[in-house]
Amino acid sequence: MDQKYKRELIHFYFSFNDPYSFLIFPMVKNLSQNYKVDIEMISVTAYDRDTLFSADETLASYYLSDVLRYSGKLGRTLNFMPQFQDATKASLGKFLADNKMLSQKYINLVFAARWINGKDISSTQDLVNGLKFLELGEERLREALESAEYLQQQKQVEVLADSNGVRGVPFFRFRNEEFMGPDRLEFLEDVLKSDPSLVIHHDASYGVIKPEELGKYLASPDSIVLDVRIPKSFGAGHIPGSNCLPARVVHRNLDRLDREWNLAIVDDGGVEATDVAFYLASNGFGKVSVLSGGISDFKGEMSKGLKNWQDRLLKK
Repeated sequence: MDQKYKRELIHFYFSFNDPYSFLIFPMVKNLSQNYKVDIEMISVTAYDRDTLFSADETLASYYLSDVLRYSGKLGRTLNFMPQFQDATKASLGKFLADNKMLSQKYINLVFAARWINGKDISSTQDLVNGLKFLELGEERLREALESAEYLQQQKQVEVLADSNGVRGVPFFRFRNEEFMGPDRLEFLEDVLKSDPSLVIHHDASYGVIKPEELGKYLASPDSIVLDVRIPKSFGAGHIPGSNCLPARVVHRNLDRLDREWNLAIVDDGGVEATDVAFYLASNGFGKVSVLSGGISDFKGEMSKGLKNWQDRLLKK
């Protein structure tokens, strides 16, 4: 990939049982919108009793006051059961979500169950109920939450976190620098701001293409329709000749796209497509358009299946 557009990696260690991790999660996600960085979100459980659920009642009382003060500052309300909850099962389910490219939605839903809806994330049933709208499949999700294989992987994650100097959550590593605690997110962003090569300038632009214009658009050999829905939706019906690259993994596949291509971005209704179009335009793609109305407004003949679903994309 062109070094000018290369993105760097931030390791973000968090716990589902940590209210600070929940409170700053939206801000952490936004870093990749403003800076040329990707966020690796790593769930750990080793530090769950260090703060709010410490056996030291004085320490726990301090952190309760601090969490409430911090949530008030951010304008967010916490609604949770005060008893400690084992976050191991929630961490195991994340491996399945990672495989399905649904990590951020999974994290959001588990955090919501724990800190907004007051559910017990140590309960398989509560987790299944909280994740019912995620396309993981209830039976497969139950298996993941109880998986011995995923449990072994989680233990390896915990060991690696310790070897990488993680001492609590939330914890960030970037360019061999360490930042621990929710207030250190501001320090991390100061480091990002200090490097002009990492700053995304929000003057990027993209166009809009109408469904009836696609025929003429696709006549050009340098034009490609990029469908950013998940493969399951793409396989159920897509614009003939389009390629599928889910929105959640576009950032990891920029080197599979040519900056000289005319890219028409397609999703269900235009929301994710707009985000992807802006992201691509911000990273040097100068010929990007969004299909107006998304796939639902396309009235032409549709193709089905996953044959040739990425045949136009560059090989890694």
